[in-house]
Amino acid sequence: MIKIFYKYIIKNFIKIFIFTTAAFSIVVIVSQLLGRIKDYMDIKVSFGIMIAHTLTSAPEWIVKALPIATLLSLLFTLGNLSKNSEITAMKAAGINMWRIISLFLIFGFIIGLADIAAREFLVTKTSVYTRKLKSEKIEKVKEYVQTDYYNQIIALKNNIRLTVGHLDTKANTMENVVLERYSKDFELKRLILAEKADWEDGTWILKNGVMRGFESYFWDEIYFKTYNSNINITPEEITLKDPPYDSMNTINFIKYINQLKIFGKSAIKAKIKLYERYSSIFAHVIVMMIGIPFAIGIGRRTNMIFSFLAALFATFVYWGTQALTVSLGKNLILSPFMAAWLPNFIFLVIGAYLLAKVQK
Repeated sequence: MIKIFYKYIIKNFIKIFIFTTAAFSIVVIVSQLLGRIKDYMDIKVSFGIMIAHTLTSAPEWIVKALPIATLLSLLFTLGNLSKNSEITAMKAAGINMWRIISLFLIFGFIIGLADIAAREFLVTKTSVYTRKLKSEKIEKVKEYVQTDYYNQIIALKNNIRLTVGHLDTKANTMENVVLERYSKDFELKRLILAEKADWEDGTWILKNGVMRGFESYFWDEIYFKTYNSNINITPEEITLKDPPYDSMNTINFIKYINQLKIFGKSAIKAKIKLYERYSSIFAHVIVMMIGIPFAIGIGRRTNMIFSFLAALFATFVYWGTQALTVSLGKNLILSPFMAAWLPNFIFLVIGAYLLAKVQK
C-alpha cells in the first residue's frame, strides 16, 4: 500500500512542480521581453535577436525562481492531500507521516542538485552567450581584448615576489622583470633583475639580467644571458581579470580565487559566491522543512490559507537572513563559509523543530 501512496504523491508533486516551473518560466521570459522591448525598438534590433537575447538570459532567472516553485509545489500537493482528508486516510492506514516527510525532503535534495547542475553547466554558458549577443548584435560594440598590462606585482609561493614593468599576453613576453626571494623572517635573500622574459615550454625564461645573492655576509652578483626562473604561471594567469560570477563554474571559481590570492587581493566576495552556489542544494531542503509543517497543519486549528501565508513568510525570512549574512561576510564580520551557510544551519534547527510538531 505504501508504494501506491508513494506513486500517487510523486505523480502529483511532479505534475504541480512542472506546472509552476513552466509558469514561472513564461512569466520571466515575458517580463524580460516587455521590459526591454522599448530599448530593442529604439536601436532597431531584429525580432530574432530579441527572442534569442531574452531566451538566453532566462535560465539565470528561472534557476533563481526554483525555490519558490518548489515551495508552491509542496504547499499545493500537501494542501490538496490535507483538504481531501487523504493525509487522515494515510494515518488511519498505519502509514507514519515521517515516510511522507522523508519523501519530500528527498525531492528537495534532488531539486537542489538540479539547481547546482543548471548553474554549473547551463547558466555559465547562456550568460556568456547573452553578453556576447548584447555587445555584438544589440549594442554592436566590438569587444576589446586587453593584451598589455603594466606594473604587475604578484606574490608567489615560497616567499617569492614577481614585479613586471610590462606584460604582453599576445606576444607572451615581459619587460623590466624583478624577482625577489625572501626568508621566513622576510629578509631579502636573492634579487634577480632582467631586461625581459619569454614564455617558453611552460616556464618563463629571463634574459639579459643579473642575479644578486644575499645568503652570506658578502653579497655576490652573477650576470646572465638566459635564466630559467622555474615560474610556471601562464601569461593569462598573471593578468587579473574580473569575470562575471554567473559565467564561472567551480573550476573557474577556484582558479579565480587563487589568482586573487596571488595578486594579494581579497577573494572574500568570490568565496561567498562559490559557497552560496553549493549551499543552494540544501536551501531547497530547508524550504521543504519549513513548508511541510504548515502544509500539513500543526494541530487541528491551523487554517489552510494561514498555513500558506505562514510558510511563504517563513521562507522569505530565510532568504532575508541569507542576504543579511552575505552582507556581514562582505564586511568581514562573518567568514565566507558562514556567510553562505549560517542561514541553512539556523533554519535547519527551526525546520526540525517544526517537523517535530507535526502530528504523526
